Amino acid sequence: MFACIYAPTNPQVTLLALASSFSPLVEDTAPGLVVFSIAGLGRLIGTPREIAAVVARRGAEAGVQANLAISADPDTAVLAARNLRGITLIPPGMEAGQLSGLPVDALLIWSGGAPEIIETLHRWGIKTLGAMAELPELGFVARFGEEGARLLRWARGETRRSLRAVQAPESYERAVDLEHPQSLLEPLSFVMSSMLGELAAALERRGLSANRVTLALLLVNRTRHERTLEFPMPVRDPKVILKQLQFDLEAHPPRAAILGVRVQLRPAEPRALQHGFFTPQAPAPEKLQLTLARLTALVGEGNVGSPMLFDTHRRDAFAMRTFAPEVSGHVQPVKHSVRFAFRYYRPAVIAQVRVEAGRPARVNAQAVVASAGPWRASGEWWTETPWERDEWDVELANGGVYRMYYAPRGWFVEGMYD
Repeated sequence: MFACIYAPTNPQVTLLALASSFSPLVEDTAPGLVVFSIAGLGRLIGTPREIAAVVARRGAEAGVQANLAISADPDTAVLAARNLRGITLIPPGMEAGQLSGLPVDALLIWSGGAPEIIETLHRWGIKTLGAMAELPELGFVARFGEEGARLLRWARGETRRSLRAVQAPESYERAVDLEHPQSLLEPLSFVMSSMLGELAAALERRGLSANRVTLALLLVNRTRHERTLEFPMPVRDPKVILKQLQFDLEAHPPRAAILGVRVQLRPAEPRALQHGFFTPQAPAPEKLQLTLARLTALVGEGNVGSPMLFDTHRRDAFAMRTFAPEVSGHVQPVKHSVRFAFRYYRPAVIAQVRVEAGRPARVNAQAVVASAGPWRASGEWWTETPWERDEWDVELANGGVYRMYYAPRGWFVEGMYD
């Protein structure tokens, strides 16, 4: 059995909330129109008439002025609610009789049925659904095709379709209040593990993964400790997410004991990756993310990721962004060539340089065997951090080849060639 609420003057969200209070199977049929299943309400409320009375009372309390129809067929309930005032109860098998007095134009208004069919019915003198339902089915379908068969089933109350139920928005957030303040991270991991397991199950039901997790801890001093982790690739495994939260908490522990825990995941479409026959097998994304998390815990934030170059001529100007592997459709052939490898010193090493005839002659008491330069560069003079430098490549008596530069702050060794 299905119930239809028709209230064109009320907000749709109000109608959906009213229907959802009775059933999880609710169809957002049209503006001002919702249909929901009342199966199972007989044990809780009673007969269809008693169910209609309860729905009407709840609607009046919510300020809804509506027509209500109950039928075994949702389309019959829709036609009755749109065209019959008040409460209409249609017993099973009595659909055609209840709809017989409605004008054929009701099909055009509700279903958007073909206007030419309705116009033809008017020329035939067919004014009501009852008269339409008495027409021979074979002849009607032969003349009007599938669209005519659809309208005839509506007129007879014989559609018997399923509801296009609205899926309730899934919540990807869980919160727990602890019985006692907790200052150790190990017991906290058990709480987070349970919460992440529930959230991962919710993601799996919708075929989704998560690309961000937010952990908020309520502390005994009434402050909040909140951390947000972005994932290079969407993940669903709760163990992977838990491990990364543990690494982050070890690096950024809360300043007081914990009273409450809230975990929130941001859903994202899962990453689909198709490997080629001749492409080397890559590690699993979850293992890659755990490796990145372990490296971050060892060397610190901002030191793990992918280098991103700035739009500048300044040497060694880059920043670290979150690592995300790029998928290529083909494998580039490896070209073997002999190249110098350069090893940067970070930060650059201050050097003591003696200059003779405008060229470096000694570097930190080492004689310069050969030198090339200077290569002069400058930039960003329009900002608050302008820069300029003269670069030199020098070979010292110890056999090393180095890149040096002179800046307003003095001489520096930037790195060495391998």
